[in-house]
Amino acid sequence: MTVLENDYAVDGAGPEDKSGKPRLPLLTAFHDLPLHRRFAIVGGIVSLIGMVLIGAFVNSRIETAVVRNSAISAAVYMESLIAPLSQELADGNALSDERRAKLEELLARPATRERILSVKIWKEGGHVAYASDGAMIGQTFKAHDDLLQAWKGDIIAGFDDLDHDESRGERAFGLPLLEVYNPIHSIRTGEIIAVAEFYQDASELHEDLRVARWTAWAVVAAVAGLTFVTLFGIVRAGSRTIEFQRSELQQRLRQITKVGLQNDLLRLRIQSASEQFSALNEQLLRRIGAELHDGPAQALAFANMRISAWRKSGGPEEADLILHALEEALADIRGLARGLVLPKLEGATILETIRRAADAHAERTQTEVILDSNGKDGDNLRPGLPQLICIFRFVQEGLMNAWRHAGGVGQKVEFAMQGGCLVVSVSDRGPGFDPKANFDKGRIGLAGLRERVQSVGGIFDVDTGPGRGTRLTMRLQIEKSAR
Repeated sequence: MTVLENDYAVDGAGPEDKSGKPRLPLLTAFHDLPLHRRFAIVGGIVSLIGMVLIGAFVNSRIETAVVRNSAISAAVYMESLIAPLSQELADGNALSDERRAKLEELLARPATRERILSVKIWKEGGHVAYASDGAMIGQTFKAHDDLLQAWKGDIIAGFDDLDHDESRGERAFGLPLLEVYNPIHSIRTGEIIAVAEFYQDASELHEDLRVARWTAWAVVAAVAGLTFVTLFGIVRAGSRTIEFQRSELQQRLRQITKVGLQNDLLRLRIQSASEQFSALNEQLLRRIGAELHDGPAQALAFANMRISAWRKSGGPEEADLILHALEEALADIRGLARGLVLPKLEGATILETIRRAADAHAERTQTEVILDSNGKDGDNLRPGLPQLICIFRFVQEGLMNAWRHAGGVGQKVEFAMQGGCLVVSVSDRGPGFDPKANFDKGRIGLAGLRERVQSVGGIFDVDTGPGRGTRLTMRLQIEKSAR
């Protein structure tokens, strides 16, 4: 029922999935669909739900408005007829014969009879003071909610189901009826003295509402469909743009991946070429050392012998000076030759390579070198020749720097395997230095050592500072096949 105030204004009364979460394959298949198809599925469902909700709301508002207008019109008309003849109900529960006859006369008029099919006048407690069916007068029925609401001063209107006991006579009409409860007020006090219930033939109203409902549903469906089609067109155009851009991005990604692979291949080639260059450079140094030993060193040795023999046979005193200079030159050339020529390293282990470099340095400089291996994992590893040359030269150059700049104090070589990576460090307890200042002075020893380590894919690090010694560290990846 619709609740109306006495001033004839409306008093506004106002799928869970039991199977659990969707299966993963369905979600995967849904996400694999193009964007516009996903929108078609989700948007179609949302549009359908929205259409149903909006259509139901619009139809409800249309029915409420139509019933409200009809009820107000009928209530005004009936109150003008019934209220003057019902004032004696303020003091009793029944109408006098005169008032009753007058009321029946008014209701029998053609104009009224066409609009109003049945009338009841209720007193409090469900007592029937008057009814079109005279047999119901004086009977008492259980007061239902609509009647109770009308006693509070509201006009109640709606299409009745006619399922109450007092509605037997109305059911016999076999027509859709609009039921209206209208409070009757006392002219003297304004209090509610009775409630008039009347039924209006709603056949025409019912047909108008049916047409209005279908019209409203058609309009809502058309608007929802047009909106969905428009949005689908926009999303489809956007989806095509996204797919085109995605295709371009994938193509560019493939190109970038290809370039990256080419760069990796070039890097490996450069590293391999660098390793080969390092080996060739060592061969060149070996040849230079051999040439120095067999050429100038031999000539100087012969000259030294001849001058020595000349001095013993009574040569001038300057022969001593010349002989001393030749001996110094010969010692330098032999030392240079020994430094250039590597021992045979091919097939050697890491431990053997480091020990040879340390022993050679200790013998040459007559200083102590401490070897410290933190584990035996790398003792038996046999890397390739480029890696062995790098290890030997790193230890050799590091110890030479410790001897030159730290006087050989605290010379120590440490090495260990850490996760497939060989870590070798050469340290001393000398005065240390500022690495930046060292490079600024143009010294290239550390720079050359760094380039040598990096040429075989290693990492070079210097840890030093004034007054705290120096530590050179090399990290070199050793393949498992080196065992």
